[in-house]
Amino acid sequence: MPAQAIGIAENAGNADKLDDNRFTLPGWVAVAQAILFPVAFAIGIIERIVGKAAFDYEGPVLGPSEFLWIAFSIMGVYTLSMFRRLLKQRYSFLAIDTLLVLNIWWIIVFQVISLVLTLGFFLGRPVPEIVTAIVFGSFAVISMVSVGILDILIGIRLLRDKDQFSEMIRAFAYVSLVAGILEVSVFLSPLALFLVPVSLVILALIFLRDKKDVQFV
Repeated sequence: MPAQAIGIAENAGNADKLDDNRFTLPGWVAVAQAILFPVAFAIGIIERIVGKAAFDYEGPVLGPSEFLWIAFSIMGVYTLSMFRRLLKQRYSFLAIDTLLVLNIWWIIVFQVISLVLTLGFFLGRPVPEIVTAIVFGSFAVISMVSVGILDILIGIRLLRDKDQFSEMIRAFAYVSLVAGILEVSVFLSPLALFLVPVSLVILALIFLRDKKDVQFV
């Protein structure tokens, strides 16, 4: 092989290593998200149980779980942003770029509204239970349907061009599609919660194991 060709191959190899290292951190952040999700959910349930038993209070609680959800949302914005970058850099795929941006903004808006509602109802006690149920129920339905539509569109668009992607990205697309269908159904939306850690583990594997194929001519 000519010296120039060897140099080009070495430079390409170094570029790939840098590219792989760039996605190592978001990979581990996605793993942390997968662990944090059930932990925050469990702590939230415990807070409700303690609030009912100790204070006879069944409304929203401003406790440790709320801060865990804020951390979860921040990590979610980061990992989705990096997934968007990965699709651009490794696959030159821009078809779901807008959908991922909308998903990122959904996370931000959802977290802000959730925090504002929790603060308002917690600090403004007592609030009739029926009012709390209607407000949070309506917010939950709107949130699930909107994110479900996004998940379905992301899954369909990735699967349309699945031949150019790795198995992990295909798996992510299928999970996104199934989760979206469950979320849009509303009544089955609680089942979608079980798919959140699954999708995050798959996303972590995409970051940590999905390598760009380099060809030399």
